[in-house]
This record gives sequence, structure tokens and C-alpha cells, in this order.
Amino acid sequence: MKIIIEDYSRIAKKLREEYPKLSDFEILSLAIQIERNQILENGLVVSSSDKYPSGLEAIAIALGYNESN
Repeated sequence: MKIIIEDYSRIAKKLREEYPKLSDFEILSLAIQIERNQILENGLVVSSSDKYPSGLEAIAIALGYNESN
């Protein structure tokens, strides 16, 4: 989970530097999607790696759910 959510304008600047062949529309569209995904990641307590279970998985494990249920 990321603590800081990047603003779409910062993300767009990074994308413009890394991928100069993308159009302005593509850069803006990708930047908004990335920001939305960061918001969802924080809201749903989803881990960026598989090292820790997500918030919903941790709740299910704590309630005793296993794959056979």
C-alpha cells in the first residue's frame, strides 16, 4: 500500500519523459488510470507485492476461511 498518492499531473510528466511518442490524450488517460489505481489500492488495502495478504484476505483468514469452504 502506498501512503502518498501521486497527482495525475506529476504522473503525466513522468510518462511524457519516459514515453515521448505517446500523444497528450494517451498520457493523460494513463495518468488518470494510474492515479485511480493508487486510490483503489489504498482504499482496498491491497499490497503491491504478494508478501502480505490484502485487507479482505486478512479478514477472511482471521474469520477462519480456507479454500475448501
